[in-house]
Amino acid sequence: MAERIVHAIVLRRRDSGESDRRLTVLTEEYGKIDVLAKGARKGGSRLSGVSDPLSAAVMNLAEGKRNLFITQAQPLHSFRGLRNDYDRLTGALALVELFAAILPIDEPFPEAYALLAQSLHHLETHVKPIVALVWAEVRLLELTGFLPQFDRCVVTDKEITEGEPFLSPRAGGYVSEQAAITFTDRFRTRAEVLYGLVRLPEFDEPPGNMKFVEEALADLLPFWQNIADAQLPANESAVREFRHVTVSD
Repeated sequence: MAERIVHAIVLRRRDSGESDRRLTVLTEEYGKIDVLAKGARKGGSRLSGVSDPLSAAVMNLAEGKRNLFITQAQPLHSFRGLRNDYDRLTGALALVELFAAILPIDEPFPEAYALLAQSLHHLETHVKPIVALVWAEVRLLELTGFLPQFDRCVVTDKEITEGEPFLSPRAGGYVSEQAAITFTDRFRTRAEVLYGLVRLPEFDEPPGNMKFVEEALADLLPFWQNIADAQLPANESAVREFRHVTVSD
């Protein structure tokens, strides 16, 4: 089989063997795939830099019996602005964790690649990276068909009437006071948070500010954990970190 040439963003890496790295990458051409970077952990390896999470590169891939191997790689963007700022890096690592966790393997999804590239740019440049992160998460939920129903009760279809309504990941969004009793994963939030989340898909890029954005980020986490059916340590860390920053400020 001829070599594949792909535009890829590294979502995660794992050590393999004595000196290799196994990467999960999101490609524009083939969607999420796993590739092997032979010798990437050796000093001076030409694949060392492009095998770091958040690296964007054009990769030449060759198919072996069990793996796709990177034969060449040309860096496109290292997102240095993310790596030089702890809050931005925290948000970016949380975001790529979500892409790695919920996107299907080996299924072309160019819209997801475009969203990730755009979102990393906004995380790198936005004055409030947490706003960029929440915007990106909501857009990813919408793109993948997992967007919860935040403005109307998923059981009764009635609009929000409570000041502190319930959310339920298992139900798929907002549940009214009467309906919430049947969902053991329910938790309370502010109505203002839900109104803000409902509006986000209307924006082609992150808004300049968002009221109660830290609570919005925390409220999204249980939904992601339900979708992924897994713990998401980078996202748990992001929720803690941004809450800490807010308290400190």
